[in-house]
Amino acid sequence: MTKKLPIVLVLIITLICSISCANKEKSDNTKEPSIEALKASHKKFLENSPFKNTQELTKKERANKGLPPKRYMERLWELTMNPALGHPTPENLATIQKELITQRKSDLAQGRIPGDDSNNNWVERGPNNVGGRTRAIIFDPNDSSNETVFAGGVSGGLWKNTNISNASSVWTSVNIPENLNISSIAVDPNNSKIMYVGTGESYVQGDVNGNGVWKSTDGGNSWTHVFGGAEGETVIQTAASVTVNSPSEIANRNVAETADFGPRNTVTGDLVMASDGSASPYEACGRITNNAEVKGKIALIYRGNCGFIDKVKYVQDAGAIGVVVINNEAGAPIGMGGTDTNNAITIPSVMISMSAGSDIRSAIDSGDTVNVKIRYSSFAGYYVLNGNQHINDVLVRDNNGVSEVYIAAGSTAYFDSSPFTLLGPDDFGLYKSVDAGSNWSAVSLPLSENGSRFEPNDIELGADNTVWVATRNSLYYSDGGGTILSSKEGNVFTVKHTLEGSRTQIATSPTNPNKIYVLAEGTEDPVIMQKTTDGFATITELPLPDDVDPNMSADDFCRNQAYYNLVIKTDPKNDETVFVGGIDLFKSENGGVVWNQLSHWYGYDDLANVHADQHAIVFGNNDSSKMVFGNDGGVYYSSASGENAEARNNGYNVTQFYTVAISPTSPFKSELILAGSQDNGNQLFQGVVSPGINSTTDITGGDGAATFFDQDGEDTYLITNYVYNALITKIDYRTGVRTTIFEDEEEASNGEFINIQALDSRLDYLFSNFSSGNNYSYIAFRTKVEEGETGFVVDTISNAAFLNASPTAMAVSPHETTGDHSTLYLGLENGKLLKVGNASTESSQTWEDISSPQFLGSISDIEFGGSSNTIFVTFHNYGVNNIWSTNDGGTTWKQKDGNLPDMPVKTILQNPLNLEEVVVGTELGVWYTANFSNDSPTWVSAFNGMSNVKVLDLDLREDNTIYAATYGRGVFSGKFTGESLSVEDNVLASGISLYPTVSNGEFKVNSKTNLGEVNLQIFNLSGQSVYVKNLNLSGNTATDITLNVASGMYLARFTEGATTTVKKFIIK
Repeated sequence: MTKKLPIVLVLIITLICSISCANKEKSDNTKEPSIEALKASHKKFLENSPFKNTQELTKKERANKGLPPKRYMERLWELTMNPALGHPTPENLATIQKELITQRKSDLAQGRIPGDDSNNNWVERGPNNVGGRTRAIIFDPNDSSNETVFAGGVSGGLWKNTNISNASSVWTSVNIPENLNISSIAVDPNNSKIMYVGTGESYVQGDVNGNGVWKSTDGGNSWTHVFGGAEGETVIQTAASVTVNSPSEIANRNVAETADFGPRNTVTGDLVMASDGSASPYEACGRITNNAEVKGKIALIYRGNCGFIDKVKYVQDAGAIGVVVINNEAGAPIGMGGTDTNNAITIPSVMISMSAGSDIRSAIDSGDTVNVKIRYSSFAGYYVLNGNQHINDVLVRDNNGVSEVYIAAGSTAYFDSSPFTLLGPDDFGLYKSVDAGSNWSAVSLPLSENGSRFEPNDIELGADNTVWVATRNSLYYSDGGGTILSSKEGNVFTVKHTLEGSRTQIATSPTNPNKIYVLAEGTEDPVIMQKTTDGFATITELPLPDDVDPNMSADDFCRNQAYYNLVIKTDPKNDETVFVGGIDLFKSENGGVVWNQLSHWYGYDDLANVHADQHAIVFGNNDSSKMVFGNDGGVYYSSASGENAEARNNGYNVTQFYTVAISPTSPFKSELILAGSQDNGNQLFQGVVSPGINSTTDITGGDGAATFFDQDGEDTYLITNYVYNALITKIDYRTGVRTTIFEDEEEASNGEFINIQALDSRLDYLFSNFSSGNNYSYIAFRTKVEEGETGFVVDTISNAAFLNASPTAMAVSPHETTGDHSTLYLGLENGKLLKVGNASTESSQTWEDISSPQFLGSISDIEFGGSSNTIFVTFHNYGVNNIWSTNDGGTTWKQKDGNLPDMPVKTILQNPLNLEEVVVGTELGVWYTANFSNDSPTWVSAFNGMSNVKVLDLDLREDNTIYAATYGRGVFSGKFTGESLSVEDNVLASGISLYPTVSNGEFKVNSKTNLGEVNLQIFNLSGQSVYVKNLNLSGNTATDITLNVASGMYLARFTEGATTTVKKFIIK
């Protein structure tokens, strides 16, 4: 489907812009909309969601539209939208995150470490054998042995492995904000200690947004932000805007109208009132008299009694670089007409409203310097968040000793909406820095045949140092994606080749500057592969690899996902050896004529078992036999030129989990953790599960959704679900018997992609959302079929009077002890909370709406306190009150956001030993309060190793152990206690010595007295555990410790029973 922006949406845009203008103008008389009005707008926004037209599409249909194969992130967009705006505002998170990083660094510098107090009692659990989607990998050029590798998780930060050839080697987290979405990585060839990482993934349409480019000057130990990121807020775009950058008191984006004359280029500068010295001096209807002040500045003038062209010409002649005209009438600004027959106007000019102009004028009259940006847009009528959030590639070139950094900045959007939400539409392109990232300039590329800008996708260096750029379709113009450009000097690029493609990857020869391989997602053919040996004077069509998988066609080894899983690289020692990846990995040793398959995603035909969806292929430094591969399952290593690749995911804890469930202490005996993951199935932590990081077993494949253990203390079954209601499985852990409770066609799309479910362990009923389109329902299942019963399915239940939106949360109270049928609580997309009696019957349900009239948004979680009358409810959305509680079963409700920042809250639990303590999982980790009963509780970010990654689910064991499922950092656990939250210095009575405190990683530990067994755990300054060992400290001899980690400061925590002490030390 062509995604070219419509030319005319006059009525819609007029309405939207009029609302936007009204919202943006500052007025003391502005009234907050009522809850009822916000509910109505939320309902309308949901009805017109960007994704209502895509939820019924098959995987193939989604692929043909360039949509990600999974709908989870699309659904989150709907659920987290601000009800007043109709879209999420994730830009809020960047500000909150900066504050958290600053506070965390301060805490770490003072010696705090994860687990040192009850507000911080979290332990990373793993898995240590399952990775997650990885696009960025590099062998560290500072390690000649090719043992050190950096890898970036698409939603799990940056990691380092210093012994990659060892299957038991462990990854450690690098000191960079943990929830940065890493997409690319590059090293400066003139200084191998300087590295750059790009963030954000443009291929999945807003699923994974980033924060520009980050730089390290010390070999990856510390990082600073040098380029890009979101700019401002998500707003309805008008034809132009005037953004006040300073002073902060009036900083704002103001809607502007354009002129029919002059250029439309972006300009930034200080504002100056331009005067003609007349009775109405600031209307600028005559020659300007304060030329010295105006020169080089943006002139501020008023609409008045002369033509717009005349005004602008006068201030242009005075040396102004732009003009902002203030409307002299209340209301929205107007377009400035006029015919510039001689093209005399050479500077941009716009008009703003009287209200906006009044604030600016007051600041100038008060002596403030007002700095603004005049900006134009081609996307009027659409939601736009500007800035460079999606970095497709980063490359550093040595140009005669000067390090030139090139960035392929992409863009993306949420389509099929009215209006679209566009991310970075004005900012995508090729950028360059020649001063180590201090300054950046946009590199001018030719335009496509349709006159559109190219979106760079892949940057490579030729053997003669030529810069080659391959493109992908601009999502706004749907063209340019099959283009390859080059430049020898790095400033002027020319088109060298075009093909019928929408995403193009290239691989250059290490020795022949004219030899280039091309791999592309075709617009007609699924995949295209070509080769040139003469710089594209001629091309050769290459045969495609034919995957042995019986379910894949010979002409598409990417299985309809070449926009997503497409990679090609040449061996740096031999340009006839070529590697490509789609679903699986392939190798050719004769220039792409014959292909050998290296892997299969589940080991079919005795091939290496390498996870599906390949994204990165990397060679060792000066040794191309050593290779690493990045895919949706993490990192894989080969020491034999790609043969026999094996997983290297130990400690690479970037797994994206949706849900978590914990077994009861009886009858399961051991601690079992079950978690549903993105594209890595339902992972079971079993066997001897230690308090630290553990391995898991994939008990079901695909995407793991809702997970449960029966909690009645007698049964030993667990429940897993694949997407929607496609495959609900019951597994008896004691016997190993698997039973299919329900199997539905995935394409039926009954329920959500990651579907909402609830288990009644006492009565053995399972409930699942079964809504489809506007038909809202839940389905009830038996988990045990007794004699005389017809099967697992009880019935599909609907009630249009109450169940008038899709369920987004479900719960069964654990406190119900009587009755033969379940009481089910349903939280809905429209903010309703329903209580359904006899929910497990085929009929005779009783329905009650127990919502607060103030509920606004989409419910994310329902949990219970000490009884069924104490209920906690959280909301997915931005811009709402996210936390509510009741102590009387829903008769009265209190909102409990307190000082919690504006961000989605996903899940909630109360400490049963201390009812004042409540924890919530949010977009930025776990937060807690110690005064929940207050009218305005104080919320604090829990200081823990999971940092600020998204936490989607919490579960509680009856021994008060709490478990957290993170989307990008695996599973964590902690322990509720009865103590109030405080920081106490609880130090071992007998002294422990660690020496030397500055070393290369080898040091000694000793004690003054016989302490017996003491646990040592070492943390880096990101709060990441890098070493755990039990020591026997007798007081007589020292214990040697060898630590193979990056240089920097570390914290060693020694624990003996309930007492601890912390020591700081430095590794050179």
